[in-house]
Amino acid sequence: MTSSSTPAPSPREVPAPSPRVGGPSQLAGLAAGLGAVASAIAGAIQATRPTDTDPLIDGGEHVGLTLVALALVLWIPGYLRLTDGTSRVGRAGGVAAAIGCALLAFGMTATNLHGQDYSWFPAVAVPANLLWLVGSILLAVGTWRARTLPKPLAAALPVIWLTSIILSQLGGNLIAGALWGVLAYRMATARDRVAAQRLG
Repeated sequence: MTSSSTPAPSPREVPAPSPRVGGPSQLAGLAAGLGAVASAIAGAIQATRPTDTDPLIDGGEHVGLTLVALALVLWIPGYLRLTDGTSRVGRAGGVAAAIGCALLAFGMTATNLHGQDYSWFPAVAVPANLLWLVGSILLAVGTWRARTLPKPLAAALPVIWLTSIILSQLGGNLIAGALWGVLAYRMATARDRVAAQRLG
């Protein structure tokens, strides 16, 4: 009597683990996506407004500042998640960018509530912007080298700062929102891509 043995399933037939709902990447992606929407709305408002040099904050600026500050806070988890798989350079860059965003959001919110910049605002805004910019550059280098992002998207990370700050009154936050929308989608579907790679 011969014994029959059932062949072991091939690696392609082994089901991949289902994505864990509410995992760190998904939550960071959700937050970043909401931040992208807030940034895009702020950019649309800014693009339709004339250039304003008045130090006093009017109604439209209150809305814009609120949305930009909200976007900065919501991007913080995303900057930290982008450090996954990168070197020390990338991790330092992500942390620096996150701290810069937090400081700038604090300064913007204080200005928004006060109706104009406090005298101490430059002391917060200057280092905050430097941290955000330098951190974005370091994170771009880290993700480029580690190949955790497509190279064009890694190279575009400093553009988020450029469009959000330098080009803000021209509606640059629309571009920043679009870039973060792509990043948010990648974070939200990260486990799906890993599972597909295991099956493929």
